[in-house]
Amino acid sequence: MNIKTLLNKTTKFFKEKNIPNPRLDAEVLLADLLDMERIKLYVNFDYPLTKDELTEYRERVVRRAKREAVSYITGHKEFMSLDFEVEKGVLIPRPETELLVESILDYFEEEEIEAPNIVEVGPGSGAIMISLGHYLPKAKILGIDISQKAVKLTRKNIKKHELEDRLKVNKGDLLQPLLKRDTQNVDLVVSNPPYISDEDMENLQPEVKKEPKLALAGGKDGLEVYKKLIPQAGSVLKKGGLLALEIGYDQGDRLKKFINESGEYKDVEIKEDYNGKDRMIFASKKEK
Repeated sequence: MNIKTLLNKTTKFFKEKNIPNPRLDAEVLLADLLDMERIKLYVNFDYPLTKDELTEYRERVVRRAKREAVSYITGHKEFMSLDFEVEKGVLIPRPETELLVESILDYFEEEEIEAPNIVEVGPGSGAIMISLGHYLPKAKILGIDISQKAVKLTRKNIKKHELEDRLKVNKGDLLQPLLKRDTQNVDLVVSNPPYISDEDMENLQPEVKKEPKLALAGGKDGLEVYKKLIPQAGSVLKKGGLLALEIGYDQGDRLKKFINESGEYKDVEIKEDYNGKDRMIFASKKEK
């Protein structure tokens, strides 16, 4: 069977199984298997697959039909034009989170901060901190994650991108490991914390439900982690330092009110994603 026939059959099968992006998923799974760019599939439509290739591809198709995420099947996810290894038990990086990274990069450029001291809470696969480390070649970054599996995967990706000299990750609960130090020398605290409410957790897509609940569930109102993290960040940020958080589409106003009432921050700003929905919130540590 050649590539063209296989893709057409797989797309039809995925449609029957109500897979959201049938053609795209069929192509991504095959391109990864054959170790070629997706566009090359079209150039090689007549390429006949070997028996072993067909067998492995069919196994991948079955897994996808059972609503396993494509990234868990391939073991990879692109983020900020970089390749990250992903695995079950760790959150898959989302394209919309790239907006958070891009906003942070713009901030440091505007402020002319070349060698920032950065802390990320909950790096997961390390997508945010490694992207920042890659595009900020003088930055020093510490990641803190409560999941030992996430810590191991982040370390693996740090090594993959050859950033061990400036990026470290340790196991810990939010910023607790830093609160014991009597220093406020952090230029940025960044996080994409779990922010899905208990009610919304019930309505997630099957693929998302198979991702770690620890990285998704934000309690009854989705704000449980923010209410702990925001005050902690105020204790480690230097004066004028930046707090940058990804948020849920309906959480902007509530979080802005909470941040303002904390008395630690100024210049609270909500930014939207490409769909016009609240996606990020930024605040600067007051210079008392």
